[in-house]
Amino acid sequence: MSQDTHSEPSRLLRELRADSDAISELVTARIGNDDQDYDDAALGHHELLTLVADSCAAWLDALAESPYSLEPARRAGRLKAERGIPLESLLHAFRVAGLAFWEVIVERAGPDDRAALPRLSTLVWATVDDYSVAAAEAYRRVVATGTAQPDQGLLRALLDPGLPPAQRAELGARMLRSRTRATSVVLVGDIHLVATGVTTAHTLLGEDRVTLAVAVSPAALDRALGAVSARAGASRPFTDLRFAPAALDQARLAFRCLSPADTGIHTYACAPERALIAADPALAADVFADVLAAFDRLPPDEADLLVHTALAWYELAGSTSAVGRRLHLHRNTVLHRLKRIERLTGAAFAVPADAARLYLALHTRLLRSADGSS
Repeated sequence: MSQDTHSEPSRLLRELRADSDAISELVTARIGNDDQDYDDAALGHHELLTLVADSCAAWLDALAESPYSLEPARRAGRLKAERGIPLESLLHAFRVAGLAFWEVIVERAGPDDRAALPRLSTLVWATVDDYSVAAAEAYRRVVATGTAQPDQGLLRALLDPGLPPAQRAELGARMLRSRTRATSVVLVGDIHLVATGVTTAHTLLGEDRVTLAVAVSPAALDRALGAVSARAGASRPFTDLRFAPAALDQARLAFRCLSPADTGIHTYACAPERALIAADPALAADVFADVLAAFDRLPPDEADLLVHTALAWYELAGSTSAVGRRLHLHRNTVLHRLKRIERLTGAAFAVPADAARLYLALHTRLLRSADGSS
């Protein structure tokens, strides 16, 4: 494109750039109001607004006949393919955005800008066409590689706690199809679940990889989950998809209950002590600060040996002989380690209240390691 600085409506462009945030909000609202695929929460408002804002910034560069980037278009195409938004909706969104953007230009144009409007119209629609082509190409590449997830839009909507009950029931029926007695679970973690009688849908919510697993029976679900070795948090099983948002909260909390050494699936509330700690790790660390500090004064490997010995003692009902067999230690070594913990902390395993506090403190230390705290 050639740049004619004499005819460029500088005042209009400066005004549009200065008000770009409001323009982006207006265009985003128009897209959301015009397309049901966005109303179904396949794409969050902030995500859509970011895409629109980046696109509008590039379009303003185009109006100034400056080089502009097609990367926002490509990013939109990739993201919408991954979220299961139809290609037709992607292209329609660019048309709606272009129309809303052009209406703002016409509204803001003053008498001195009228002569430039035909040229600006050509620039706007040429850029929208460029963006539509780039976005469609990126979308098709995602589909061709098999990374698009048709059910992502439905799943994101289903997990949205703000979705009206009637819409949630409709979406649930669409996802379950004819499986009216299905048993479902929400999982958080990087897992790939493949099993007979189980279907899945996946999406990304913030930093969480979320999976909805729907099984023909509780037994089929148990077999599928039992075969997973990857780390994941799971909700309680449920049969009514209206429970899905609460199940997502459960799965997220269950994932936070995993220590760095844990593998497999941790189901919500299967270890109540960990759930209580993971729900407010900062509070737990503060409550047990003295005990944690006693272990922190030791070399890390030495502290870990004591912690794992004590936790084995709890798990094996206080049998030092059983702990020795599990850890391949002499019983006297086990006793020595337990006595050392008592000297470090001032607590006694023989006193029930002390033993309970130590148990919670030890799990707090494990989960503190999991979230990277020192």
